[in-house]
Amino acid sequence: IRDLIATNALYRPGPLSGGMVDAYVNRKHGREKPTYVHPIMKEVLEETYGILVYQEQCMRILNLLGGIELASAYACIKAISKKKEDIIKARRIDFLKGAQERGVTEETAAEIFDLIVHFGGYGFNKSHSAAYAKLGYQTAYLKTHYPAEFMAALLTSEIEDSNKRDIMVEHLGDARRLGCEVLPPSIQEGEAEFTVKNGKIVFGLLAIKGLGRGAAEEIVRARNEGGPFKDFFDFCERIDQKAVPKMAIERLIKVGAFDCTGAKRSQLWDALDRALQAASQAQSDRRHGQMNLFESFDGAGGNGETQANEGLRNLPEWPPLEKLKYEKEALDFYISSHPLGQYEEVLKRFTSFEAAHLKQCEPNQEVFLGGMLTLVRLMNTKKARNGNSRYARFKLEDFSGAAECVMWPDDYVKFKDLVEEDRICFIQALVERKTDEPILQVTRIMTIEQGQIERTTGLSLQLDLTDGGEEDVQRLESIRRVLSRSRGHLPVFINIRDGAGKRLVMKLGEDLKVNPTNVSKADLETILGPGRVEFSRQGNGRG
Repeated sequence: IRDLIATNALYRPGPLSGGMVDAYVNRKHGREKPTYVHPIMKEVLEETYGILVYQEQCMRILNLLGGIELASAYACIKAISKKKEDIIKARRIDFLKGAQERGVTEETAAEIFDLIVHFGGYGFNKSHSAAYAKLGYQTAYLKTHYPAEFMAALLTSEIEDSNKRDIMVEHLGDARRLGCEVLPPSIQEGEAEFTVKNGKIVFGLLAIKGLGRGAAEEIVRARNEGGPFKDFFDFCERIDQKAVPKMAIERLIKVGAFDCTGAKRSQLWDALDRALQAASQAQSDRRHGQMNLFESFDGAGGNGETQANEGLRNLPEWPPLEKLKYEKEALDFYISSHPLGQYEEVLKRFTSFEAAHLKQCEPNQEVFLGGMLTLVRLMNTKKARNGNSRYARFKLEDFSGAAECVMWPDDYVKFKDLVEEDRICFIQALVERKTDEPILQVTRIMTIEQGQIERTTGLSLQLDLTDGGEEDVQRLESIRRVLSRSRGHLPVFINIRDGAGKRLVMKLGEDLKVNPTNVSKADLETILGPGRVEFSRQGNGRG
């Protein structure tokens, strides 16, 4: 715990830039030896290897060596951190006088006070650091041993803050990276908040925009009291429509919360008005003590059951991109899949940065990103350049988040045909760092296919020969067949290693150049093995 407390106190900009961290690490591992100008200094600083890390250490030295009361010592530390020279000079006089009264030479006392002034500005409150260290240890323990429960609690902590949707997306991504499956929204499973069932994270209904806590809790109440909902009509009949209004049900349809009933989202959307009207009538009848015909038969011992989803018209499901668009509208993020899903491998291979990591970039650094254009707005500048005044603002969304982009008139006029909502593409841009959030000045837009072709310089295959016999000949022939199916401009290189460990690099002929957009990497890896097929590409910032 002492290591964690010290780590919290040291890993801040001041100590890092002041060399304290390097000195602490070197002394902890015996590469440097601590020195103490006075026994009391050793008593106070031995736990941190002679380095003033905590404010409390400075206060103890001022008190024990200089006789300064702890309240005044605390005021002195605050003055040091805020560089209030008048207070520092007054305490210096007090400290030198008190230290000499305790048998410390004036020279040694001055050296100690100068040390306090130097490190005191970096000092951290140890009691705060200890609290953070304990909490940090508990958090790490829970995240390691109970990842699903931990991530569900973390997601719940952000669930009602609409300004933290990007953070929620990060948490959902972290949960999946930790191996925790996140179930989609469901009226049959979901509670108001994120929960865990059978090791899986159950989506919290409150995360659906516009649903509200009252609606979420009403859905849970109806399900707990009457059991699972039989179908969409049963749901509408059992919930209080004042608590769960039509708009809330529309959001539930859009996010797929009724998919568990087996009905298509398009069918539910079409049936919504009929279902609500029928539900209102049924609820009214029950309030007045009336039963419908089937209920009376059922009460008399007949079989009044109806087939689930009866009454839904047979309609085609919404197109995949439309379903995802509605999900994004109701959640601010995608849950079932992502429009970029089919391009995931391509984006990872060719982009230099993800949107979430642009803060790492220097001003005016050139970057190459891929994703989907959203929130496209066309605007006019006050002063036209070269006769062009039209420019574009938009966001580029990838798997990590979204980046704010601007394309000025000279560049927009060249690529305006590609600047459209939901366009999946690559962009080339310069990073602008005038605010905390980077803005991309986009200089070029290209299609996914064009970007792959331009950014790929070669295809490299790794081939280990066995004995040079028939098996090796067959593998080479199989490689030739795969390459022949994808003729293009990209050169292919084979790195051959024989049984003795000798290596040879061969560049294949013009007739075996390939198209990087459609050559089958999977087929080649079936022949050569995983990890033995690589596309070499222009520098992309990843080494």
